[in-house]
Amino acid sequence: MPNEPAMPAWRPFLYYALAVVGGAVYGGQVCPFMDQLPAWELGLVLLGPLAVAWAVRPCAQPRWVDRARPLRQALRQFQLELALFVLAGLVAALLLRILYGYPLLMSGSKLVLGIFTVGLFAGLDLGLARERLVIRRALAGDAAYETPDRLIPMTHKFSLVAILILILSTAIILLVIIHDIGWLATQDLNLDTLGMLGRAVLGEILFVMGFLMVMVINLIIAYARNLCILFETQTGVLENVTRGDLSRRVPVTTSDELGVIAGHTNAMIASLREGMYMREGLRIAHEVQQHFLPRKAPEMPGLDIAGASLFSDETGGDFFDFIECDPDNCGQLAVAVGDVSGHGIGAALLMTAGRAVIRQNAATPGSAADSIRRANLHLSRDIGDTGRFMTLFFMTLDPAEGRLTWVNAGQQPPQFYDPATDAFTELKGVDIPLGVEPGWDYHERTMDLPGPGQILCVCTDGVWEARAPDGTMFGRERLRGLIRDNRERSAREILSAISGQIREFTGTGRREDDLTLVVVRGLPR
Repeated sequence: MPNEPAMPAWRPFLYYALAVVGGAVYGGQVCPFMDQLPAWELGLVLLGPLAVAWAVRPCAQPRWVDRARPLRQALRQFQLELALFVLAGLVAALLLRILYGYPLLMSGSKLVLGIFTVGLFAGLDLGLARERLVIRRALAGDAAYETPDRLIPMTHKFSLVAILILILSTAIILLVIIHDIGWLATQDLNLDTLGMLGRAVLGEILFVMGFLMVMVINLIIAYARNLCILFETQTGVLENVTRGDLSRRVPVTTSDELGVIAGHTNAMIASLREGMYMREGLRIAHEVQQHFLPRKAPEMPGLDIAGASLFSDETGGDFFDFIECDPDNCGQLAVAVGDVSGHGIGAALLMTAGRAVIRQNAATPGSAADSIRRANLHLSRDIGDTGRFMTLFFMTLDPAEGRLTWVNAGQQPPQFYDPATDAFTELKGVDIPLGVEPGWDYHERTMDLPGPGQILCVCTDGVWEARAPDGTMFGRERLRGLIRDNRERSAREILSAISGQIREFTGTGRREDDLTLVVVRGLPR
């Protein structure tokens, strides 16, 4: 912590000097006993105890105030100042009792009340100055940023101080008035002296009220300065947050509502930072995952092929892939459309691993069923304990033989449309998803490659189960209607028509699931 004074040395000294001078004048105005002493002599009686308190103050402050936590220093400063003034007032009352025989109750208590009032104003003012110093140090970097563990409401502090000042001010003014009434009773009242005596009484009352008013105004200004610094700091940080700058935090320098607000603001900023880091990570993951998807469809004689994936989050669990088969089967192409359970970053990680396993096994010699069996064995070992799985439709296209071989592992049945008969056929399967049972024996089926105008549409359940705002599902019949209506168009145009209709069907809200489409259309010969 910087070695700087809590406030200028003259500031506390001014209150001690004010207690000596003001106490000497005040004592003669409220007490008939002290009224018998000259003001200078009463001032000397007050000077001794207050001088000792002033000498003790530099020794007590480092121990009691400076070593306290920053949030407690303002209260400790107030306690120290008030305690020193009260002790000095009690010692002065005892001196009046010992030296002059003045009664403690009738005389000494009035003196203690006056010194206590000065000490209260001194403690509040110097406590606010200490709070201001803590704020400045915090703004310079020596700050805490956690929410205070103890809340001291501003309303409680303000109410307590206001009531206490009101009671003390009223008591002091009443003492002055009572003393003046008693003094007037001893005077020879007539028309010649009445105006002079009235002005003297009014002057004493105005002096006391003026003193109290100056003290109250000083406190209001000091408190307003602190509030101004706190509000400017809080609003400045929040303005930075609205601009996307999360580099600043709000120092927690008080234990009231402003300190709680500052602590919660810092917690909010920390959460926003974490969210930004996660979003940046998701953005990178999205770029990587998009890089895994084929950038263009392969060219095969007699076939028009197109594919696309649309994720409901930044990342997803759907994928499609076009895989060149082993060199011995030159010209063959494997097509995979997969859907990992769930969506988001977890599904994306599993999709990446599943895609790699499927690509590796599809590119090695063997039948389609053998490739999926080997892929399932590896995936089951990796994800068997996670409860996740992967549905998959896998097919190999062999233009030389004119055959399509496929394995449906728990995927929604693809739709095969023949415009010659205006009929749809579903490529159903009996196999379970990958990652469930490592020893599962997968089955393959064959059919002819799509002929001229025939369309094969492979999609994940995000297409079938897309929901409108009223909860209606997109369903199979809408998908078939779109395929039929766009049968003369290219595979890419059919795919765009389906995805566009799904967007229109679901509305502007966020989609519940990823959706992936692969369209294979037979070209005219």
